[in-house]
Amino acid sequence: MYSPIFPDQAKKPVHKLFRDALDDTYDHWCNIREYVFQNRPGSEELWHFNPKAGWHVRVRYHKRVIIYCIPCNSFFAILLVLGEKAMREAMKSNLSDDTLQIIQTARTHTEGSSFYIEVKDDSLIKDIKKLLAIKLFLK
Repeated sequence: MYSPIFPDQAKKPVHKLFRDALDDTYDHWCNIREYVFQNRPGSEELWHFNPKAGWHVRVRYHKRVIIYCIPCNSFFAILLVLGEKAMREAMKSNLSDDTLQIIQTARTHTEGSSFYIEVKDDSLIKDIKKLLAIKLFLK
């Protein structure tokens, strides 16, 4: 888990604070978010508070959360939750070794396996989009 940079439940962050916190990685978040919006028109970006994670962003389609963005100091972490079938597909796909290693250490829950990917530059954006494609299009 990451240390929340927006830990005060009474102070919901405004967009400028979010953008400033992500610094140079803000454009990478926009790229990921737009990928979801293009492939699931009608998706929405919502702030949510969790006592452990503080304020973070969820992108959801109807009631299904597609991806979580946990803002950190000058970077962000995404949280993905994939079902069993999606996890098998992800392990077979041509993801980078770094991403495959992250997936292999995923924590299993009733709703699926969850893992975090830190985004500090654009090196894992392609992998994140592949994982999102699996989540969005796997039947």
